[in-house]
Amino acid sequence: MSAQTLTTSPTTTDHSTAVASGAGRSKALSFRRGFLVAAPVLAGLFAIVGAVADPSAGVSGDPMLRVYFTHPEALQFKSLGYHWAYAFWILPAMLIVPLVRGRGAWLATISGFVGFLGVSTMPGLLLTDWFDSAIGAAYGMEGHDKVMDAMEGMWGIPVFIAPGMIGLAFGLPLAMAALWRAGLGRWWGFAAAVGAFVAFMVLGATVIATVVSAALLSVVAVALFKATTPADA
Repeated sequence: MSAQTLTTSPTTTDHSTAVASGAGRSKALSFRRGFLVAAPVLAGLFAIVGAVADPSAGVSGDPMLRVYFTHPEALQFKSLGYHWAYAFWILPAMLIVPLVRGRGAWLATISGFVGFLGVSTMPGLLLTDWFDSAIGAAYGMEGHDKVMDAMEGMWGIPVFIAPGMIGLAFGLPLAMAALWRAGLGRWWGFAAAVGAFVAFMVLGATVIATVVSAALLSVVAVALFKATTPADA
């Protein structure tokens, strides 16, 4: 083996390792970017699943509870659908944080914090549907009302719920506002994020509401795709 071979082999090996490492890093970043872009679309699709499966969509109060007492199978699909809808809806608020530097960095930081509050609480609230259904099936409306009355004095319940609602309402709009401020996004991405939540709340948890929200969340996904596309791509 020549001296030249001995001296160049380590360099060649190092170069190959660097290339392989760079390729692996590129794939990881591409996957991360794809996950971010897909999150709003998945949120919309899961919301539609929840609304379609809901045995009492558009109904509230005692009539809704009576339906839940007698339709636990459909209720489970409804609750799981909304569980994942809320999780994916809030997720971009945290994922955009490392993308924003300089202008908009504080907005992105707040977005990440609000997103953490939301995703740690809001999706799990759907578990209460199953408790409502089981209590009502076992003890009727009177038994259910007694449980609710016993829980009214628990101060921890609103403290638990509030961060989830804040995260769902403001996490995604803050994320899109941060990208807009940083020059990575446009105003219509922010508007779509606000519109998706407003449509969901104003139109109620119905199929129409979720379809409108899903369409607007798809616009958010397009905005995220553009914001994360390299300038030389």
